[in-house]
Amino acid sequence: MIEFITRYSTYIAVVLGLVTGYPLLSTRGYLKQYSKFQVFALCVFFSLISVISVLLFASVEGVIGGKQFSIGAVSTYGLYIIAPVILLVVFHKNENKKRIFDRYALYVLPSMILQRIRCMIAGCCYGKHLFDTQLRWPTREMEILFYICMLCIFLKEEKDLVQGSLFPLLMISYSSFRFTEELVRDGSGLLHMAHMWSVIVLIIGLSIHAEFRQTKRV
Repeated sequence: MIEFITRYSTYIAVVLGLVTGYPLLSTRGYLKQYSKFQVFALCVFFSLISVISVLLFASVEGVIGGKQFSIGAVSTYGLYIIAPVILLVVFHKNENKKRIFDRYALYVLPSMILQRIRCMIAGCCYGKHLFDTQLRWPTREMEILFYICMLCIFLKEEKDLVQGSLFPLLMISYSSFRFTEELVRDGSGLLHMAHMWSVIVLIIGLSIHAEFRQTKRV
């Protein structure tokens, strides 16, 4: 069972993401104009671009690291670098594209919680040992808690936030969290590629959020 979960974890996360993401989005007030089928179709599309993004970005990371291009590994950074580009290309003429980004931000959070639970089952993404003990930093647990907190904050505050700001706020929050967490991940040095991606995502997120706030004032 564990081997099955590990091998097909990305696809299992997608299925479970639909199970959790659809009820979450279908209850949002600004989606009342859409039919249940349309909301479900949007969730399926979100799942597809999420899978494409994490697989493709991991492959690009491998090439940058000197490996041959291959599909198989996953990288969370794809959700924050490749997925937004796909969304922008597909919905660039849509008047509600900012809302679509808000929906995507809400949708990916439950999926990432499930993905980190998968890491716990598979026995990967450990934290470093705490000093000279056998205890480790709870990196996976900390990330699950982070996603839960972000989901609760977004659900509570989304009506008071600028339209489209949920996703850039998620970029800012995750990149800051991940930059710090990488310092206590097992096998991580002082600075490495994940820190570079975190800085890039942080800069992009800050730029988008600042642009949306400026647009609102105008």
